[in-house]
Amino acid sequence: MKKIVLTSCGIIAEELIKEFYRLFNKKAEELKMLYIPVASDADPDKEWVEEEFQTILNLGIKKENIKEYRMDYELDLTEYDFIYMMGGNTFYLMKKIREYNFGSKIKNAIDNGVVYVGSSAGSEILGTTIEVALPYDENICGIKDYTGLKIVDKVIIPHANRKQKFIMEQKKKYKEEIYQLFDEHAIVIVDDNIKVI
Repeated sequence: MKKIVLTSCGIIAEELIKEFYRLFNKKAEELKMLYIPVASDADPDKEWVEEEFQTILNLGIKKENIKEYRMDYELDLTEYDFIYMMGGNTFYLMKKIREYNFGSKIKNAIDNGVVYVGSSAGSEILGTTIEVALPYDENICGIKDYTGLKIVDKVIIPHANRKQKFIMEQKKKYKEEIYQLFDEHAIVIVDDNIKVI
């Protein structure tokens, strides 16, 4: 069963927290999480990263059950209950995903029932394109191919509350539907069931 949570800032809204717990048949303190902060490595400001990591601990996830991982060695992703793909620079994240051929590993993990939680860039990469990040993220790697992982066949735009004019322009540009992710809310996908929270 495919389970994906697309967010801008992680799991912070009360209704989203409840929905998150429903995705598992275990208690929060039993969950094993793979934490991938690669996108944030390109950001010199680490304060927001620490704050968002605290929101994960606030869910009841035990620190000893969290494995920090940068995709740079082989690991069986199916040993984890969920992957948390942190936000940061979208282009840097995509470069690293391609470098380590990690896109197919994410897809395989999702296909095998591992829950995927994306935050900002971690959500955006799952869609059809990352070109929509250009006005907001510096393309520090000089990426020319803006193709997303296409695990979700939509254009995904995080922090939508700050980008309404931009989103209206993108609706004319792309034939795919645009998923707007507002800062405290999310889109939860369970197989073909899509819930906006």
